[in-house]
Parts: sequence; C-alpha cells; structure tokens
Amino acid sequence: REQIERAAKSTATVLVIGESGTGKELVARAIHVASKRAKGPLEKMNCAAIPSELFESELFGHEKGAFTGATKQRRGKFERATGGTLFLDEIGDMPLAMQAKLLRVLQEKEIERVGGSDVIKVDVRVVAATNRNLEQMARDDKPAGDKPQFRADLYDRLNVLPLNLPPLRARREDIPLLSAHFLELATTSNDRPGMRLSEGAIAALSAHSYPGNVRELRN
Repeated sequence: REQIERAAKSTATVLVIGESGTGKELVARAIHVASKRAKGPLEKMNCAAIPSELFESELFGHEKGAFTGATKQRRGKFERATGGTLFLDEIGDMPLAMQAKLLRVLQEKEIERVGGSDVIKVDVRVVAATNRNLEQMARDDKPAGDKPQFRADLYDRLNVLPLNLPPLRARREDIPLLSAHFLELATTSNDRPGMRLSEGAIAALSAHSYPGNVRELRN
C-alpha cells in the first residue's frame, strides 16, 4: 500500500510485476484513484488478448477507410485515456513491432492514427503489468540474427517505478480477511446474508498453496 501511494504521487511509468491472479489490475486502479488523474479516464487493454494485426488500431485508433472494415474514424486507447491513465496488462505479450511504436509514444507523447497523417498530442500516464520476467526477456543473449522477446529500451522506459506483488502463499495472513470479504460479496449477490466461515473452513483455506493466487481464492 505504501508503494501504491508513492507511485500515485509520481508521474512516472509504473511496472506492476506479479503472478497471475495477484491483483495487478486492482493495483493499477488504486494508483489511478489516488493520483491527480483520478478525475480522468482509466483505460485498460490486455495485450495478450489483441490479435497482432489489430494492435496498432487498438492503441492509436484509425481513420475511416484505413483498412477493410474501417467504416468510420475510431479513437484508440491512448486518445481515450488522455488526462488519465492507461493500464497495459500482460505487456510481455506485445508484438515487437508495437513495442517500438509504444516506446516512441512514451518518449514523444504523440500518436498518429492508422491511415492518418495528423500528429495528435496525448497526456497519458501508463501503468503496465506482467507475470513474466521482462528483464530476462530483454537481456538474454540471442543467437546471431535472432531478436529479443522484449526490447531492452522499452523495458528500461517502463521499469521506472517497479512494484512487485507477492503471491498469496507469501502473505497467508491476508487469507482470512480476503475470504471473509469474498464470502460477503457472494452471499449478498445470492441473497443469503449473514453467512460466516467456520474456523475449520478458514484453516483449510489458509493451508492451500493457491497457484492461482487471489483469483483462485475468490472462485
């Protein structure tokens, strides 16, 4: 929480690192809400869920007629996040070609829509997240002619304020609190208020290893 508060006071790029299910998106939202950009938009994009051929359009938008199916002008994530925060989840899955373009936007603070020529200024704070070892992906020696999986210069640009989320098995004291919270959400949505976890249930939940982390506990 102290790291989140410090990150919120800064304007620098944040890299949230943690296993799947540890709550990286929740951390990004907390940083946004506690920042001076809280009244601005929070746009989210899962880099692992976007086909490579649509990546540039999704981030930067496109003009009408830019490609087959582009029947009207569309603003991308950067334009829609102007004045606020853009959360780029699973940044390690971003195609190499797009990594170079993202680096340019972070440095120049301007974009061009696909099929357009106008330069558009953007004011966006980027919070990126990954469950992969980006440093290893960027620094590993490669055979001659082979490209790294992640650009070292982009990693350096993103890793200004790194924030590491521990797995749930490393903070077991949180399990009873989280369990009670999730139970309350579940009983409220199912119209069964007032239910509580027994001591045996809490002990069983606390003993589990949770490879899926908080997401697994909730489910």
